[in-house]
Amino acid sequence: MIHVFQGGETLSTIAEQNNISLLRLITDNNLTPDITPSIGQAIMIEPPSRTYIVKAGDSIPDIAEDNGISVLQLLRLNPSITDKDTLTVGEELVISYDTERDINIMGYTSVNIQEPILRKTLPSLTYLTILNYRVDPLGSLQNINDSQIINLALEYEVAPIMCVSNMTDAGRGSYAASHSIVNNPEIQDKLIFNILYTMKTKGYMGLNLSFVHLLTEDLPAYAEFVRKVTAELNQENYEVFVSITPNAFKYRPGVGYDSPYYAEMGSAANYVILITYLWQEGHISEMEQTTPWYLKQYLDFVVTQIPAEKIMLGLTRIAYDWELPYIENESLGSLLTNASAINLANQLGIEIHYDQTSQTPFYYYPESGARHYVWFKDARTYEAILNLVEVYGLHGVAVWNIMYYYTQTWLAINSHYNVRSYDRFMQEM
Repeated sequence: MIHVFQGGETLSTIAEQNNISLLRLITDNNLTPDITPSIGQAIMIEPPSRTYIVKAGDSIPDIAEDNGISVLQLLRLNPSITDKDTLTVGEELVISYDTERDINIMGYTSVNIQEPILRKTLPSLTYLTILNYRVDPLGSLQNINDSQIINLALEYEVAPIMCVSNMTDAGRGSYAASHSIVNNPEIQDKLIFNILYTMKTKGYMGLNLSFVHLLTEDLPAYAEFVRKVTAELNQENYEVFVSITPNAFKYRPGVGYDSPYYAEMGSAANYVILITYLWQEGHISEMEQTTPWYLKQYLDFVVTQIPAEKIMLGLTRIAYDWELPYIENESLGSLLTNASAINLANQLGIEIHYDQTSQTPFYYYPESGARHYVWFKDARTYEAILNLVEVYGLHGVAVWNIMYYYTQTWLAINSHYNVRSYDRFMQEM
C-alpha cells in the first residue's frame, strides 16, 4: 500500500493507523525521524506476514533454517542486515510477505559500484549485467576489471551477464562500430570469438548485446547478426539478451509503426530488454520513454511482435533537475538520485506533485532568481511498471541502474514478488 503524506500528519500516526511499527515505516522508506516528509511524498506501508525477533546467540543461517527459508531470502527481505557486523538483540526481521507471484530481476551495474551496495542488492537479482565491454569497428573488445563483481554475483547465486555494446561513457553509440560489425562476416566471427573467450575465462553465464545507435539501413543486418550470435552462444549453453531502445528503432507512441525489426529481434535472441538508457545528460523527451504511460503504449505494440514471456521491461531510477525555461535538446538537467530529489524537497519544504498521466512525481523550486523543475520516480511509478510486467505476462524487469541503493525500489519488488534464482543454479540444487 502507498500512502501520500498530507499536511498535519506525523509518521507516528501513519504507523499507528496502519498497524506497522514506526521503526519499520522509517526503515522501509529511508526516512529521517526528525525530518517531516514533504506534502505529496509517497510512503510505502508493507506489513510483513511473518517476522522474527532476534535473540542472543542468533545467527543468520540459524534464523533462516529455523524459519524454513533460505539465507538469500532472509537477506533479500532484510537488506539492512548487510550494513551491520552483527545482529541486534530485539531486532525485528522479516521472514515473509504475502507473495505468491514470481519474477525475474536484472540489475545493471558498472565495475565502479561500491561493494556494500552490490552485496545489499544481489539477493534481489536473478541476473546482473556488468557494463561494459565496448567494441571497436574491427571487433575487438575493451577489457574491464570485472572479476570481483562476477565472483560476488556467483556467490549470491546471481547470473553474471556480459554486456557488449557500442556505447561511450555518455551513453552515445558509435555508428562506425555498429555499421562495420553488422556488415562484415569476418569481423563478426572475430567478435564472437572474443565474446566466447571472455565469457569462458571470466565465468559469465550470458550475454547482453546492446547496440544503442544503429543506422536505419543497418537494421536488417543487425537482426541477422543477433541471430548469428545467439545461435553460436546457445551451442555453448549461454543465453543471449538483446537490449532495444525506442530511438534505435524509431518507435514513437501514437504514430503508425510497421517496422518488422521488433519481430526479428524477438525471434533472433533468447530474451529482449526494452529499455531507455539515461545518463548524466537528460532531455525531457527521453524521460517520457521511461514512464508507465509510455511503456504501456510501447508494450501494446511490442507484444504483437515478440512473445511476452521473452520480454524484460526497463525500470529506470535516475532523476533530473532542470533550470527553466527548458529548451528541448539544449537544456541539460543536473543528475540526481530519486532519494536526493526527495531529500531536496524535504530540505526546501517543497510540496511534491504527481502527474496522473505519466505516473511520475515532480516539483518546482526557486534558486538565485531562476525556477527549477525536478522530475523523479517513486513507489507509485515502480508499482505501475511492475504491474505492467504482471498484466502482460513478461519475463521480468531490468533495473537501470543499481549503483545506489534506494529502499522503495526493492521494497516494491520484494513485498509483492518472489525473485527467482537463475535456472542454472536451481538445476544444480
